[in-house]
Amino acid sequence: MPVTETKSQVELLHQISNIVSSNLSLEKMLHELVSLAVEVTSCDACLVYLVDRTRKEVVLRASQLPHTKEIGHVKLKMGEGITGWVAQNKSVVALGADASSDSRFKSFQKLPEDTFQAFLSVPLVSAGELIGVINIHHEAPHAHTQDEITLVSFLGEQMGGAITKSKLAERSERATRRMEALVGLAGNINEKNYLDRILQTIAEMVADKLDSPVCSVMLVDEERKELVISAARCSSEDYLHRMPIKIEDSLIGRVVREGVPIMIPNVLEEKQYRYPELARKTGLASLLAVPMLTHGAVIGSINIYTREPHQFAEDEIDFVKVVAGQAAIAIENARLMSETLEAKRALETRKVVERAKGIMQHKYGITEEDSYLKLRNESRRLRRPMRDLAEAVILADELEKQRTVKSTD
Repeated sequence: MPVTETKSQVELLHQISNIVSSNLSLEKMLHELVSLAVEVTSCDACLVYLVDRTRKEVVLRASQLPHTKEIGHVKLKMGEGITGWVAQNKSVVALGADASSDSRFKSFQKLPEDTFQAFLSVPLVSAGELIGVINIHHEAPHAHTQDEITLVSFLGEQMGGAITKSKLAERSERATRRMEALVGLAGNINEKNYLDRILQTIAEMVADKLDSPVCSVMLVDEERKELVISAARCSSEDYLHRMPIKIEDSLIGRVVREGVPIMIPNVLEEKQYRYPELARKTGLASLLAVPMLTHGAVIGSINIYTREPHQFAEDEIDFVKVVAGQAAIAIENARLMSETLEAKRALETRKVVERAKGIMQHKYGITEEDSYLKLRNESRRLRRPMRDLAEAVILADELEKQRTVKSTD
């Protein structure tokens, strides 16, 4: 490799390193890298497309020209147009003149670059994985030398690595925020006894962290074999008023039946989905449903919808699994607390009834069994709890004792 080229690549690597290490957001970093590409190639336009693996597309994400309305909206299927072909084949395309006449070319009326003569398209690759495509345009015919192609390919490799690093950093930051949210959630579960409030907090937190228009918490009704919405964060009142769904033959019921998460790329294409019109009206696409497990049994599910078709990443699924575990703990704690309170009430009732029986035995000269039968029969006749009648007997006895004391004085 010529010394001048070696020097240019070293300088280029240094500049890229400075951009990547500056803690810029992905959007700003792409803008800086595009500006650098324009500088080192002396081109008239530079566009960067990134891969959307869920939809098998490449999406325009950056340009040095004012394409504000087009960023994120100009998309090509893998293999479509020159850019899609480069993405699919991970190969370079260099057209020195009349680029629009190439059989692979696809025009976008909103992009003036389509009228340019020369077109160099290079894949962005990191560790063998396609990240995106960088396109270099010249208005006039331009012969792309091998040195220029090598330089842009080198730039593409470095950009691919930088973008991967930035995405990993963003993913790590999201994971940190989610863990902080989980810590707060765990604190709420330990401090609060209000199950409805906890479940609503869970629904709102998951919807916020995963940018979901609808997130619901559904609990199993064992008697009816149904899933019932217990809490939800959503933009549609209609969703909140959905009827319970049968576990046996429903899509989300699979979570209960199989005990594992399910991912649906598009609920509108699933025959088992019970509310396609509601999903269309609310604007729902993909679904992630995760079971809530306690002692090996599924007691409900957390369901997250997205506005656009979305392939849930492993870290997103893991996050919801942890939340589902916390939700199961909250539900189990609430049930244990309810059982404890019920047992406490039963014990207190037994003590009150025993005391009333003793009073009646002494006052009326009857047996313990007769005292109990008398309280029970009165309870049935008056349709009042036995504890109420026992407390009335105790109160009457205490009042009588007070009157006796006063009369003695």
